[in-house]
Amino acid sequence: MYSVVMLFECMQDPATVAWLMQSDINLPGITPPGRYPTPAEIQQVIDAIPGMRAAYRKTAKVWQVTVRSRKDVSWACLAVRDFSGDEHEPHRFYFEGGWDEVILLITARLADLCGPMVLLHDSGTPPQVVL
Repeated sequence: MYSVVMLFECMQDPATVAWLMQSDINLPGITPPGRYPTPAEIQQVIDAIPGMRAAYRKTAKVWQVTVRSRKDVSWACLAVRDFSGDEHEPHRFYFEGGWDEVILLITARLADLCGPMVLLHDSGTPPQVVL
């Protein structure tokens, strides 16, 4: 599982900055502001990725998508945290599982739209900044 945090949030906490630097993470000199994406933006970004297909699960309290390659080889499952029911409100999100390549591809596309993000793997492996 990967948690996703906006880089600007990480840069607000000196202890987190120190931890990222100890993990040999290259941090930009100036951290541009960012924001979390809306579920509607997440869907727009995912639907625009060539060679992928998405299956969405949407209820009043759940917003989740499973993305698979056309050949069903690689996949990722993204879930919105504490979904409010409003697809046009920014939300935190995380990846419940999947292939690192697909997770990184989706995160990079979202970072293009919303600003730099940090992937935090629950295994304790070093974080990854996605610009």
